[in-house]
Amino acid sequence: MKTLTEKRTNLLRIIRLTAFWLATGIIGLETAVGAGWDLLQIPFVIHVMDVIHLPYYVLTIIGAWKAVGVIVLLAPGMPRLKEWVYAGLIFIYVTAGALHLAAGDISGAPGPFVFADLTLVSYYLRPAGRRNYGPLFSANVFSFLSMRGQKAAYWIFTALVIFQLGSGGSGDLIQAAPVVDGMALLGYPAYFCVILGIWKILGAIAVAVPGLPRLKEWAYAGAIFDLTGAVASHLFVGDGVEKVIFPLLFTGFTFASWALRPEARRELHISPLRFAH
Repeated sequence: MKTLTEKRTNLLRIIRLTAFWLATGIIGLETAVGAGWDLLQIPFVIHVMDVIHLPYYVLTIIGAWKAVGVIVLLAPGMPRLKEWVYAGLIFIYVTAGALHLAAGDISGAPGPFVFADLTLVSYYLRPAGRRNYGPLFSANVFSFLSMRGQKAAYWIFTALVIFQLGSGGSGDLIQAAPVVDGMALLGYPAYFCVILGIWKILGAIAVAVPGLPRLKEWAYAGAIFDLTGAVASHLFVGDGVEKVIFPLLFTGFTFASWALRPEARRELHISPLRFAH
């Protein structure tokens, strides 16, 4: 016979699992449908781009990320990739809501923020198998470097990442003329710089401070999304190779910092919410 405590625990587990799949199902459906709409560039999403003043090619970039993300989100396992998907969804939804507000479209802002909340519900209720990721690599792929060499390389690449995020974010926030002009050539409005700048500054802080491995994972994911998005933007507008060298180079620096970071800055096997185990 099960005790009252065991029955209550099982009931709570069922409720939480149901809530997780309900939130995840809604987010998964929205992401899958959104990916299709974005890639097909149907009239509705074209209208949204017109409202928030973003170039249409952004739909292709976001649609491709969503198509991959929804597969990772709904599939079993792959907890570290899921971490990046959750981060990407939050970045997309919060940025979309902020863009609607910045463009004066108040009625269009609540929807993205609601989906951001549902994403957080899914994130915090996810079972242990979807949250506790293991080591980055099964073996030390940097064994050709001494431990001191690995540590030195980590701090060099990390300093470059922090500099890129911090300086780039600062330039975006103050809307420096070269930054605004560059964004305009890519088809982005000036207020997009401010939103992007806030994300970059937060990312620089997360990478720089000790601990906080989950936030670091999100910061690295955000940096990669930003840099690869910049590369894609330059290619879509027909810019030359010289325009993509910088973001490609810093994409490599970011991956190197991410892969070389020490144990205390990368692994976490403890669930943020005890009931999620």
